[in-house]
Amino acid sequence: MKLSIRKKFKINDHIQEFLKRNSLNLCYSMIIALFIVVVCTFSNKSFFFFDDAQTELLPYLRQSGKAWLKGEIPFIIKKTFIGQNLMIDLNRPIFLPQNMIMSIIAAKIQSLVTIANIFAFLNTMILAFFSFKLCEALSLNKTFKIVFAFLVSINPVYLYFYLASWWSYAYGYTWFMAGLASIFLLRKNFSMKYLILYIFTVYNLFATGIPQFVLGYLFCILIFILENIYDKKYKGTIFFILINIGIFMIVLNIYAEYIISSSLLLRLNVFSNGGNFLVPSLNTVIMTFNPVYYDWFNRFGGYLMTYIPIGYSSIFILFVICFVNQWKNLFKDKNIKFIFLLVLIFFVFSQTPADMVLMKHPLRYLQFFSVLITIFSLYVINITKLNFSKKRVQVFIGIVILSSVLSFFKLETDQLKILFANIIFIILTLSYLYIVCVEEKFSFIPTIIYSVMMLLLMLFVQPSVDGILSFPGLQDKINKENDFSSGGYTLSLTNGKDPKENIEDIHSAHFLLYNIKSVNGDDPIGNKNLIKLLRTENSQAIFNNPDETIINLSSKYNNGNVCYFDLMNITSIPIWKDKLNDNMKKKLEGCGYFSREVNSNSDVIYYVKDRRILGNVSYASNGITVNKVLEDKNNIEKYSITSTSNGVMILSKVWWRGYKAYVNGKKVNISNEKGLMKLDNIPSGLNNAVLEIKYFPASWKVTLWLGLIGIIEIILTLVYFKKRKDEMIEKTDDRNI
Repeated sequence: MKLSIRKKFKINDHIQEFLKRNSLNLCYSMIIALFIVVVCTFSNKSFFFFDDAQTELLPYLRQSGKAWLKGEIPFIIKKTFIGQNLMIDLNRPIFLPQNMIMSIIAAKIQSLVTIANIFAFLNTMILAFFSFKLCEALSLNKTFKIVFAFLVSINPVYLYFYLASWWSYAYGYTWFMAGLASIFLLRKNFSMKYLILYIFTVYNLFATGIPQFVLGYLFCILIFILENIYDKKYKGTIFFILINIGIFMIVLNIYAEYIISSSLLLRLNVFSNGGNFLVPSLNTVIMTFNPVYYDWFNRFGGYLMTYIPIGYSSIFILFVICFVNQWKNLFKDKNIKFIFLLVLIFFVFSQTPADMVLMKHPLRYLQFFSVLITIFSLYVINITKLNFSKKRVQVFIGIVILSSVLSFFKLETDQLKILFANIIFIILTLSYLYIVCVEEKFSFIPTIIYSVMMLLLMLFVQPSVDGILSFPGLQDKINKENDFSSGGYTLSLTNGKDPKENIEDIHSAHFLLYNIKSVNGDDPIGNKNLIKLLRTENSQAIFNNPDETIINLSSKYNNGNVCYFDLMNITSIPIWKDKLNDNMKKKLEGCGYFSREVNSNSDVIYYVKDRRILGNVSYASNGITVNKVLEDKNNIEKYSITSTSNGVMILSKVWWRGYKAYVNGKKVNISNEKGLMKLDNIPSGLNNAVLEIKYFPASWKVTLWLGLIGIIEIILTLVYFKKRKDEMIEKTDDRNI
């Protein structure tokens, strides 16, 4: 009885302490996130809304949110052809809770910039929170906890590239840090609560669908397992491996459809290093302490001087290099060895070729290298006493000045601005060094002020990624008077223009943003079948040769009278007049399109076709009649059909393995017609029969069961682990009595 009461009091104390600590962490995280969003949007009101955020991610996010609000899983986005299958395009993480929330917000809020700012705040808040958890695992002091969370949140790759444009990588960065924190917490205390945290964070990391981040994290897991084996913690290792097996069985559902559809995709897994594309230079890595060191970088547009310190971690690594004594003794610490090994791994990753099978674009690993350098530095400073001798101070000052001089020597333009930035950096750094030397400690206020000043210094030089990444300049609303689709699809061959006021001005997935049904979309993965019809280039589906697309789509199906334009239910085609030639006109008119001038723009002409549109049915052979649409959702469509003879039907839908078709409950064979869905064996003698077409991931008939087994396996492992832990606690209490 006494043991039970003592145990209850102990549990209550733990719960109160846990809630207090995490509430404080959450409060600090919200302050950090809000401060960064306010400061960055003051620098540029559209700071978090460039490039892919506009052309891809927000449009699909909004359509996903509309599906969730209707009670549907957004497997398929029915308003587009290109990039419609979100089970294939893994970078649109539909099963990430964070993304579900953001998609619903995107569906409810009209202001595009507001959505971007909410995304930046929410993601950064979660990132900062788990940064605090990582610091807790390493028992860092309060100053270093807050500084580390701030530095992780202003990492230049994350701040300028991920938050501004590549939102899916922002998710990946956040959950990688969360997963890393959970590993360090398990290293400190291999307990039930941290195992549950590990399961939650690692699931979310895998749910982001970013293979590079998952691959990097697998190395973290491997090192943790090897460390446990080296320390002869065999039982804990077995529990940990069993938990991971369960997680992998669950998340296989996220990747399985991509895997089984690999033969249909254009994604190439090759070994290539064309121009060191998005490969950070060694100089960038070495100068990690300097926020105003800039370098040439092969990004979109070629080798260009990039005024973003993409390798920046913090000045603290220079404090470690210059003022730490007895480096050999330092590496007797288990945490230092563990972190340093991760530093080496991600340094290697950051210098790998531009394409190395699944590992693409080493820039994506650089932020992890920088973060690990930061935590390494702060941890070393936290556990050691620094030696601020005169010679060491001189070396520190010399390195700071030399790095600034070398940065200045790199410049091609903006010499005065960068010179001023370097001078400010030197003054701030030497002032901070003086305070640290005098106080012989890293005080809270000077350390926070210095870190904030580094952010302001970066923003002074590069107020946003304007000029580095594209800025389509989308508005909250667009003029839709030129929407002549009448229930069919728009195929825009204009590739857009600025300003974006009318339908012909937008491109890629912008149509989804304004709820316009279009062929246009964005697809980083690509579809081998569609590319034969739609001669697009790059993921944003640019029609650089619209004449090829028109020739392909004007070809006749089965040598009959129906064009592939009709099979795709395309009823409106805007194109610039100066891109239109006589052959293109002839092909369009031969498929029944007529030209239409518009008042909004004298440079564009629309080719329009009037035809009866019933859902996504685009063709039915003689003897088959589609009476009406019974149901029209993203993943399921139903039609009433009548037939007097056997035949085929074609739908303006992209063929994927997960589609099934039934007539009055009896299965109908589906085949691939140049990327479109064809129903091969519609029987005769039907009278108002129900044709049902539905999509459900083909792989899930196996992987869902594996996922269920994984859940059961995790639960059983945790139950057994808890039982063993409780037995150990009771034995300890008995001995104490």
